[in-house]
Amino acid sequence: MSKISQFFKGGSSSSSSSSSRSKHRSRGGPSPQEAINKLRETEEMLTKKQDYLEKKIEQELMIAKKHGTKNKRAALQALKRKKRYEQQLTQIDGTLSTIEFQREALENSHTNTEVLKNMGYAAKAMKKVHENM
Repeated sequence: MSKISQFFKGGSSSSSSSSSRSKHRSRGGPSPQEAINKLRETEEMLTKKQDYLEKKIEQELMIAKKHGTKNKRAALQALKRKKRYEQQLTQIDGTLSTIEFQREALENSHTNTEVLKNMGYAAKAMKKVHENM
């Protein structure tokens, strides 16, 4: 029994060590500009999905109205689908606001980095001017 547990421990540790090695190779990660572009692409995709879901909600509402009192089961099914689409839409809204927040934070940090670099450059120039005085 212990040999079996050692076998599984050995197998899992070797696979985890290889995955940890691959993580350390790409230490730098994506550049801020790449991340911003990816977030924008994701925003566009989610916006398209929002439009699609809004159309589906309208369709289900029309189906429910069409069936009304004549076919209650079909009307209820349409309303249930409509509710499910609305839940998905709410989830997408939350995801979109999170992505917008992340994108804005990345843009601001990138701007701050550039400002700090330029201020450092200006400080070096000032130091050089004071040395020459």
